[in-house]
Amino acid sequence: MKAVYYILRGGIIFIALILIFILQTAILPHLSLNCTPNLMLIMVSMMGFMRGRKTGAFTGLVAGLMLDLFSGLLFGTYSLIYMLLGYLNGFFRKIYFGDSIRLPVLLTAATDLIYGFMIYGVFFLFKGKTDVWYYFLNVMMPEMVLTVICALVLYFPVYHLNNLLDSIRNRRERRIA
Repeated sequence: MKAVYYILRGGIIFIALILIFILQTAILPHLSLNCTPNLMLIMVSMMGFMRGRKTGAFTGLVAGLMLDLFSGLLFGTYSLIYMLLGYLNGFFRKIYFGDSIRLPVLLTAATDLIYGFMIYGVFFLFKGKTDVWYYFLNVMMPEMVLTVICALVLYFPVYHLNNLLDSIRNRRERRIA
């Protein structure tokens, strides 16, 4: 019976990731913005500090694999980065309280900056492009601002998704006891 809960939880998170992936890759690039928010990173970050290190790492791995499969760049890069960021966000589960939006916004901003520096290091620094200040001001900061704004919008739906997963687990535990 425990396996059914884990399959259901994984399925719900996977469906949410697919919807966010479609939104991030198919719809948002057509808006007239200079950059796009990283919705997958928001989901990975929030699953990390809401559900813990293992769920954050697993969500990051799946999100990264989806991006790796459709990006055509160095395969495994996004998987490793997203998995690491989801795992690191899982350390903040002990200080996360659902009624406060400050921690999710701060963690999402910090996670996006760390993500930006990792992407810069992997895709640009190894190619000899050393103008990190230009990349920081023109790519990382605008993306971080848009990602934080989207995190404010997505926080409550993801929070309710987390509560749904908790209620499924609690219902299952009451039935067993």
